Amino acid sequence: MAHFERTTERLTLRRVRMSDLPDFVALERALRATEKRSPPAEAESAEYLRRFTEVWDRGDLGCWAIEMTGRVVGFGGVQPHGDAWNLYFRVDPARHGLGIATEMAREAVATAGEVRPDWVVRCETRPWNTAAIKVAERAGLTRIDDHDGYAVLEFHPIGRR
Repeated sequence: MAHFERTTERLTLRRVRMSDLPDFVALERALRATEKRSPPAEAESAEYLRRFTEVWDRGDLGCWAIEMTGRVVGFGGVQPHGDAWNLYFRVDPARHGLGIATEMAREAVATAGEVRPDWVVRCETRPWNTAAIKVAERAGLTRIDDHDGYAVLEFHPIGRR
């Protein structure tokens, strides 16, 4: 599905692969350290990454490895969840505040609209995660009612509500 891969002004957004596991594990460990949470087991991260790769293997648009200056700096994108797109993003905490997640999220919303223009793009995050909420809003999503302890943001294609 190379046609789903994208390049922005600063980023290369490419299909995630199992060979990304070392970068994925390092990212999860760095993020959990900033959140004061214990690091995931490598097997747990491998399973999570495998589920991302399966989306691509089915022929769908899925999450990307986010590269900047030739290095993986995060993971994110959209992938199908029911009859909607789920927007996901995780960026190296050393690169927070540089607009990487926003740049990727805008491209993900645009690409999702090309692939399935009638689907809603949805992002669910904890209400206290104001940075993620701002990223989703900058990508064009609007916060709707919270649900099951999550802030829910959505982008609705024109004519669909």
